[in-house]
Amino acid sequence: MFGKTKNNSGEEDLTGTDGSSEAVSASDSSSGGGSGNGGFLLDRSKPSVISEGFSLVGDITAKGVLHVEGFIKGNIDTEVVNIGPRGAVEGTVTCRALHVKGAFVGTAACDDLFIATKARVVGRISYLSLAVQRGAIVEGDLVHAT
Repeated sequence: MFGKTKNNSGEEDLTGTDGSSEAVSASDSSSGGGSGNGGFLLDRSKPSVISEGFSLVGDITAKGVLHVEGFIKGNIDTEVVNIGPRGAVEGTVTCRALHVKGAFVGTAACDDLFIATKARVVGRISYLSLAVQRGAIVEGDLVHAT
């Protein structure tokens, strides 16, 4: 990886842009955890993003957050799905939280459902907690799950 060099002790030296370096053992770097390691390792809390202009046909199964500004057609199973203002999802979604600012067509099961002002939802969504802003368009069923 960029900025890493192995030293003789089996540790990796992470060299920052300021020229400082910090040793991290191989076990620390493989876990993806560790703090203070110069920001070279992946931050697992960052969302996966389907960018504007990108279309995906297929199924997505993941942990964490999926942010959609492009188009997805398929099944999505993840913790949080954010459909941005320019995003669209067509298919089946299973998640803990579904936030719709763009368009959603299909069926979904979630704990928390948020539908924003300019959102359009067509289909059936079951939820435990619901928030719908004035101006949102909902065609179909919003069903409180028990």
